[in-house]
Amino acid sequence: MKRLIASLFAITLLFTTAAQAAAEQAEQPSVTVTGHAEMAVVPDTAYISLGIITTAPDVAKAKTENDTAMNRIYTAVESLGINKDQVQTSGFSVQPQYKQDPKNDEPAVIAGYRVQNTITVRVTDFTQISQVIDVASQAGANQINGLRFAVNDENSLKDQLLAKAILDGKHKASLIAETLGGSLGRATSVNLNGYSSPLSENVRMYKADMSSSTPISAGTLSLSADVNMVFQLNN
Repeated sequence: MKRLIASLFAITLLFTTAAQAAAEQAEQPSVTVTGHAEMAVVPDTAYISLGIITTAPDVAKAKTENDTAMNRIYTAVESLGINKDQVQTSGFSVQPQYKQDPKNDEPAVIAGYRVQNTITVRVTDFTQISQVIDVASQAGANQINGLRFAVNDENSLKDQLLAKAILDGKHKASLIAETLGGSLGRATSVNLNGYSSPLSENVRMYKADMSSSTPISAGTLSLSADVNMVFQLNN
């Protein structure tokens, strides 16, 4: 009986100690901060989106004309020393074109077909941007959809931003703890809010830009990251 009582006492003491520790941990003050980091980087890659739209009464003719024009565009772009793996088809569509007689309520009928083929050209030599636009438009491209600047090594930049954001959050929490007369404890929660902007920037281009004399500046890309952090405060 004495052994049973002793065992029950030990178990009760164990649960009481654990409950007290949990209560003390729950009551321990904490501080919540947001760590922020940002940087401006110079893009090293450009993506040029361009293509050809053709229309014809029948789909076969529209596609044949489109294929012929696109082959000329491929040849013109490759003449600049751009490799085939730098050119990728980014869109292709065939759409019927409808026509309706405004004088009656008859359903619209197919009057022809519209074929659109879009490619994306990747360059790292930014002097080739205007050259690509120029030779492609001369070869028959009638769609210059836009120009996108990007950073090739995205993962490395994201790692740097995250590390800086965490250090910023820890610095803020330490300052708060010291100002309150205590010291900073361990981090109990860290949540990444994400990156404020993609590692690329789109530049809209128009028909007037189809010239090799058009000056194009890549500029810089502004990037940032935020993390929410919770730290324990020690007295």
